[in-house]
Amino acid sequence: MVVNRNLTSSGLGSAFALDDVAAIARDAVELGATELCVQGMLPTSEPATGYLDIVRTIKSAAPGLHVHALRPQDVDDLAVRGGLGLDGALAAMREAGVDTFPGTGVKLLDDRIRAQVAPADLPVGRWEEIVRAGHAAGLTSTSVLFYGHIETAADRVAHLERLAAIQRDTGGFNELVPIPLPGHGTPLVAGRSPLDEHRAMVAVSRLLLGPLVRHVQIPWTRVGVEQAAVLLRAGGDDLGGTLLDGRVRPDAGVEQGNELPLGDGEAIARRLMRSFRQRTTTYGVVA
Repeated sequence: MVVNRNLTSSGLGSAFALDDVAAIARDAVELGATELCVQGMLPTSEPATGYLDIVRTIKSAAPGLHVHALRPQDVDDLAVRGGLGLDGALAAMREAGVDTFPGTGVKLLDDRIRAQVAPADLPVGRWEEIVRAGHAAGLTSTSVLFYGHIETAADRVAHLERLAAIQRDTGGFNELVPIPLPGHGTPLVAGRSPLDEHRAMVAVSRLLLGPLVRHVQIPWTRVGVEQAAVLLRAGGDDLGGTLLDGRVRPDAGVEQGNELPLGDGEAIARRLMRSFRQRTTTYGVVA
């Protein structure tokens, strides 16, 4: 697990709010966090360069904090509305202090499905272009698969195979996070329990991606802590982040109220007779 906190960047572009960002960063470090995850598009009333201001503020307040920031949608906004172009946006992100980025913002890598389930998401080709360019620029990322809506088993496999193709070319994915889409949960097999559906998804992800993407992260916030323990036996090897609320603006996190302290994660691993360690964002060892 990584000790981290989420920060939703929507509405945080003003000078006043940047004071909050600095306080949040300092507080996170004092609480033991090594990562601050920043995502969410800025309102159009704020300049797109506000993304960079947020990152610079974090790095100035807490230089040693890993900044995991800007989903492909956010990068696209910075590139297009900010007038930097994709290469310029990525260079500016690195200069500001972005260390890695979330590879979220796509449900399945299929434009037909996207149009029905998440029409506001980036077109699949643009999402892949940004992810590949980010990897080429030296930024690694997560990868995700949102499932349980209108897709078929073949659609899920095609998504995983496309991620595998990107990984063969770039080596930039640190992990895969298979995430059940909230409000859906449709099983592929009639009568199959949600837990068995999740187990099948985790197992297939592990088998198909094999050594290409070494880590399969279990989204405990979506499946619950008890089911997360079961999914660790199905091919998962990571519980993700602690998601600290923090003492400063706890409402600034996208998943406020969902915390999994390191001690609780270790207790889960112990029950499974697994080893447990705190990790960095990129799965390194915490000093």
